Amino acid sequence: MKRLVITCVLILTIAPLEAELTPEQSSRIAKTVGQIIGQIHYRQTKLNDEISGYHLKNYLNALDFGHMIFLQSDVDHFEQMIGKRLDDQVKFGRLTSANEIFNRYLERLSERKKMVDEILKEEMDFSKEEKFNPVRNKLPWPKNNSEARNLWRSRIKLELLADRLTFNKDGKEPDPKKIEESVAKIQRRYERLLKTMKGYDRDDILETFLSSLTRAYDPHSDYMSPHEAENFKINSIDMKLTGIGAVLQADDGYTKIVRVMPGGPANRSKLIHANDRIVAVQNPGDKIPTDILDMKLEKVVSLIRGKKGTVVKLTIIPAGTDERKVISITRDVVPLEDQLAKGYIIERKNEGTREKLGVIKLPGFYDKCSKHCKVIIERFVKENVDGIVLDLRYNGGGILSEAIKLTGLFIEKGPVVQVKDYRGRQKVMSDTDRSVTYDGPLVVAVSHMSASASEIVAAALQDHGRAIIVGGKATHGKGTVQQILPLNRSFIANLAGDSGQLKFTISKFYRINGATTQRDGVTPDIVLPSLLDYLGTSEADLPRALESDKIAEAQYNSLDQVSAFFTSLRNASSKRIKSNTDYQYILEDIDRAQKRKEDPSVSLNEKVRRQESAENKKRIEKRNKEREGRSSPEEDYYEVDVKIAENDKPLKKLDPPKPKKESSEAENNQPADLNTFSIDPELRETLHILSDFLLLSKKLASTLTK
Repeated sequence: MKRLVITCVLILTIAPLEAELTPEQSSRIAKTVGQIIGQIHYRQTKLNDEISGYHLKNYLNALDFGHMIFLQSDVDHFEQMIGKRLDDQVKFGRLTSANEIFNRYLERLSERKKMVDEILKEEMDFSKEEKFNPVRNKLPWPKNNSEARNLWRSRIKLELLADRLTFNKDGKEPDPKKIEESVAKIQRRYERLLKTMKGYDRDDILETFLSSLTRAYDPHSDYMSPHEAENFKINSIDMKLTGIGAVLQADDGYTKIVRVMPGGPANRSKLIHANDRIVAVQNPGDKIPTDILDMKLEKVVSLIRGKKGTVVKLTIIPAGTDERKVISITRDVVPLEDQLAKGYIIERKNEGTREKLGVIKLPGFYDKCSKHCKVIIERFVKENVDGIVLDLRYNGGGILSEAIKLTGLFIEKGPVVQVKDYRGRQKVMSDTDRSVTYDGPLVVAVSHMSASASEIVAAALQDHGRAIIVGGKATHGKGTVQQILPLNRSFIANLAGDSGQLKFTISKFYRINGATTQRDGVTPDIVLPSLLDYLGTSEADLPRALESDKIAEAQYNSLDQVSAFFTSLRNASSKRIKSNTDYQYILEDIDRAQKRKEDPSVSLNEKVRRQESAENKKRIEKRNKEREGRSSPEEDYYEVDVKIAENDKPLKKLDPPKPKKESSEAENNQPADLNTFSIDPELRETLHILSDFLLLSKKLASTLTK
């Protein structure tokens, strides 16, 4: 029986290039993808004019996400001529329109490259009050070449200004040589972009075109060409990564950090974080950094990957800023142990009594993760912990069976999740093991980053009334499952050789109460302010995400162990947050994020930008000074990893958490310290909630005894 996997760990590897597909192969692949996606995708919609419209829109955006290459007249022409015909062309395996649009794109890109060269020769006045909105994916394309030139002038000015701010932070006129280097670098950037796109082969165009088709059905369906399929692996067992240990994605020409892998070189360095953008890479032996703006992601990965022990220099733009910094990270293998479930015990006084709180951090639902959590929990019980926090805040999902087993550690038995496939068939998946590893006070910490399997666990424990769910406004909202089908094994076509793979959404998950986590996510019982809620990256924000709906409720009996405490716990938490300095900082950051979302325009005035930078630096320095002046809580910290738990070894004593230090200067960031336990404001408040829960439970038990 095939293991059902909800989310995938993507590991890009360097594979030998395969021979380019022939026109006949490409035609058969397109026809096959069109047939399959319409029959077995969850939407159950065959190719039609509506899908054709989404397909065209996706393809245009895939080539020109920033809406600065094509002209509006190009878009209007394609919509009129082929907007309702792509479905028919795909059915017959015709790729004429795919090539026609791509050729028009190359034509316009050549024109834009010429514009850039001309603009770079112009004198830029950085004292003018001008702005540029770099977030253009929902804005119209330029009406004509004149409008396109104005847009590109602003974009180039933004790039030149970014370099000026980096060259001279004191506001003095930069060295002319530095300015010349900046101009040359930008020229190279667009020369490379044009060269890269001209170098697109038939496989690349086919993959872009067919993925635009599959994403007309939902954002998680893709076609992967033979070469890309070689670089795409689902791996829920071997969690080792080489390189710097970061998950990357292409984002409007930039390479963005999606996630920093726990225990990896990037994580240990503390120099790079989620949502940072990498703009240049320099390897040993390189005289100058390689600019990677608009570079294909697999090429970026190949530049960043390398032998263990070698140093790679990355030029990054930290999230929320426009300043560039150069950081150095030593490549390494991410140890498996650092990516497994890990437990911590915090000992402290609370209202005159000594309490022990356990925390389990689970990065993903990998194979045997439930077994690992079980041995950690058993060690917690042996150490007489008073309550446990299951931290799923950055858990993106994994193996469904592991999510069911993990839920089963806290309940006697019963349904955990319902599954509905593309044929409408429904199935209740349950925990059938009557044993309970832990029946004490339990809090589940979630965030906007909690997705798929982690949402299933949180929802099940919430519906069973077994745990208190704490976190931001809602979890991510991915309630779908994808399946991967090698096209040469398709039941529809007889394709010879490697024809790539089709990843498509086949099922949807539902809570046992009949609701779905799709789009809606899981709403915590106690909501904490979180910046993650304002980044616009939820499932509901993705184009063509499947709808939220309901099915019949499964049969289950709620334990109802926590709802009686909600009002008291919410009031106490709200009171703490109002007086908590860290949460005041979070609320300030949320306010800035909302303003940036409302108006993402960036000033092109050097004086304004320098003033913004100075204010940002002043704010950060003030925060750091306040944090340094705080007294440390009287707590003891211990680590319980899988090896300690399995082999009954002594707990590992950890140093107290160090004050968080924000910095706009990479070299001022604190180095990684694996002997220190980190407690951020969200986890700290979650521990307070658990403590309150313990006290209220004891009072209730005392009252009932009397």
